[in-house]
Amino acid sequence: MTRTLFRTRAAEVSAMSGVAASQAGFAVMHLAQSGAVDPVATPVSAYALTWPGVVLFPASVLGMALACAVLAGRGVGLAREGLVRFLLGATAVTLVCAAVFRTGTPESGLTWWAQVHRYSAGAAFVLLTVAAAVCAARLRGTDAPAWARYGTWWATVLAALTFLTTTVNTFLPGLADGGDWRGVPQRVLLVVLSALLWILVANSNRAAAAVPAPASDARAVPVLAGSRP
Repeated sequence: MTRTLFRTRAAEVSAMSGVAASQAGFAVMHLAQSGAVDPVATPVSAYALTWPGVVLFPASVLGMALACAVLAGRGVGLAREGLVRFLLGATAVTLVCAAVFRTGTPESGLTWWAQVHRYSAGAAFVLLTVAAAVCAARLRGTDAPAWARYGTWWATVLAALTFLTTTVNTFLPGLADGGDWRGVPQRVLLVVLSALLWILVANSNRAAAAVPAPASDARAVPVLAGSRP
């Protein structure tokens, strides 16, 4: 029953709406808070410290969490997708934590809730990247559309590279002056993972549409020879 619920049209629309709302929220934050937040040197989570990011940042992250949760229950269109669904479910949980626990301010420093936010966001990025890698490996050689096969592959490569760069810039800010431009790869990573979610949602919808509808009870009952219709 739960799987059937996630395969409804409402669930499909919810997943698409979650990704769209997330992208729209982050776009509005970048435009509205361009004077308060430096997109080159400042992490995306800094938008949550001023208006309207105080509301838009957690809402945008929760939009991604919603899409991941729906995909975890609905599947992404693979023959074997238990691992991918687990990764997406875990991603949804970590994204909720990243939305609930706000990053620290310059005055508060790296508080415990800021650390929860940092590591939850990092875990979400890792889990989504691993999910992309699993999907890319299992879609290879199948009759899936080229956009699904190549899209998951490129998402895996770009997400891995940008996450590695973001990690180095965060924990070793003096290396190549990475602390001065650590916001750039983080934003690229966010765009890549948002695109990945669109690919997974689209492939899930394609696979669901390809499943034939079950025959009605009337058609399922055999008609015996010589009987009246």
